Amino acid sequence: MQRQIIYRCSRTGMNVQHQLDDAALQRPAENIRVSVRCPACASLHFVNAVTGKLLGDRSGPPPHVRHSA
Repeated sequence: MQRQIIYRCSRTGMNVQHQLDDAALQRPAENIRVSVRCPACASLHFVNAVTGKLLGDRSGPPPHVRHSA
């Protein structure tokens, strides 16, 4: 099964969609990052598999991400 994440490219500022294979993520945890080839800038980004935040991004979580209590 695949899961879609959306992240903001740090070079172009564009929102980018990417599909992750859930089978590749054994146990999705808050701190698991995957390398993604960005179609907006053709660079490699490290994206949090749960939140969609880029490695080094200090901003808060995107509004559509909800954490269970």
